[in-house]
Amino acid sequence: MQEHLLIVGLGNPGEKYALTRHNIGFMILDRFVYAHHLTWDNDTRSQALYARLNHTKTSVFFLKPQTFMNLSGKSVAAFCKYHTISHILVIHDDLDLEFGAVRFKLGGSSGGHNGLKSIDSMWGNEYVRMRCGIGKPPLGEHKPKEQCVIEYVLGEFGAQERKRLEEICVYGVRALEFFIDNPSLGALQNAFNTKQVRNEQV
Repeated sequence: MQEHLLIVGLGNPGEKYALTRHNIGFMILDRFVYAHHLTWDNDTRSQALYARLNHTKTSVFFLKPQTFMNLSGKSVAAFCKYHTISHILVIHDDLDLEFGAVRFKLGGSSGGHNGLKSIDSMWGNEYVRMRCGIGKPPLGEHKPKEQCVIEYVLGEFGAQERKRLEEICVYGVRALEFFIDNPSLGALQNAFNTKQVRNEQV
C-alpha cells in the first residue's frame, strides 16, 4: 500500500475567522491549492476539507480541519485512520516568532498552541512544523494576558500586515513544493528557515 504525505493547515472554519492570525495555516494551503489547480472536497468522516496532489514520488494530501482549532487532532486522527500516512507537516501561527518569520522544526513543545496540543494528544508530536510568526500581542493594562492573546490570534491582520501576508503565503507555497520534491527536514531548514521573508525571496 502506498504511503502518503499529509500537510495540515490549522485554522478555524467560517468567514468570521478567514482573515485572522490564527488562520494563516488555512491561508497558505488555500494559496497552494489555487496555484496547483486543485480543489477542496469535503470529508465527512474526518470533519475536514481535503485536496490531493499526485506527485511523481508520492501522493500528497492537504487537510483543513473544520472542527475548530481546539479539536484539530480529532480531525487529523480520523483522516489518518483511513489513509496510510508516512509523514505529517503542520502549518500554524506562532506567537514566539516575529511577524514575517518562517521556521521549520520537528516535534517539540506545543508552545501553548491549542491546535498543536490537540494533534499531540491524538498523534504524538513527531511531525514537521511550519512555524509562521505572527508576533506577540500588546498587553492591556486591565486585561489578563490570556485574554490579550486570545483577542490577538482571533483578530484580523492589519492593513500593513496584509501586504506582507501575500509574500509569506507565496514563500510558504514554495517551501511546501520544495519539501514535496525533497522530503528532508535538514534540506528544508537550510533552504527556507528565515528570520524574515523578504521581497526578493518571493
